[in-house]
Amino acid sequence: MSDSPLIRYVLAGAAAVAVVAGAVFFVERGMAPPASQAANPAAPNASANPSTPPSADDQAGPSAVQNDQLVSLVGEARRLAAAAKFEEAEVALQKADKVYKGWPEIEKARTEIAQMRTPEGQLKTQLDRARLAIEHDEKASAEKALAEAERLNPQAPQIADLRQQLKQAEQKQEHRNSRVAELLTKMREDIARGDFAAADGDLNAAERVDVQDPTIRDARRELARAREAKQKEQKN
Repeated sequence: MSDSPLIRYVLAGAAAVAVVAGAVFFVERGMAPPASQAANPAAPNASANPSTPPSADDQAGPSAVQNDQLVSLVGEARRLAAAAKFEEAEVALQKADKVYKGWPEIEKARTEIAQMRTPEGQLKTQLDRARLAIEHDEKASAEKALAEAERLNPQAPQIADLRQQLKQAEQKQEHRNSRVAELLTKMREDIARGDFAAADGDLNAAERVDVQDPTIRDARRELARAREAKQKEQKN
């Protein structure tokens, strides 16, 4: 019976270990998330309505085909407005609205055209048209635009300035015409002497003075025929 205290001591120690192990087991179980939570991670709010249409800011821009149509229609509207066809210009913009409502260039063009419809805007259009025609030596177009500008506002100071520019352009054109005629006369004298190299030089000089002069094209054909005739004569 001397072993009885030792046995009781061992049994008590084993029981204590069992109690501690059980406590650890339950603590760990208490810290773990519920099985349903672990299996189902947080999901988006199911109450959101997927059928709600996106706001205007979220919409995609026009497609490539729509973009081409929009550019064409807005450009047509601006051309029509420049020709004072304002009602037709608005029709073109309305067609653009049907292709893609809210495209920024549509409203920009509409604002510009509204300004062009005012007396001040129409005057500016005619003055710009006259200025461009003068720069391109288009006397008839410049005169027409200036006459329309005078009808809109005969007191506009820009009209007198543009008329002076037109007069100076006409004087320069007259000088160019005179110089071209002089060089072509010299070319023909060179042809008569059989000096085709000199004739070429005179014709090239005339082109540098005014390449748009139609008499130069005629003179080049004339020089080619004369050279060909001379070559045939030499062969015979």
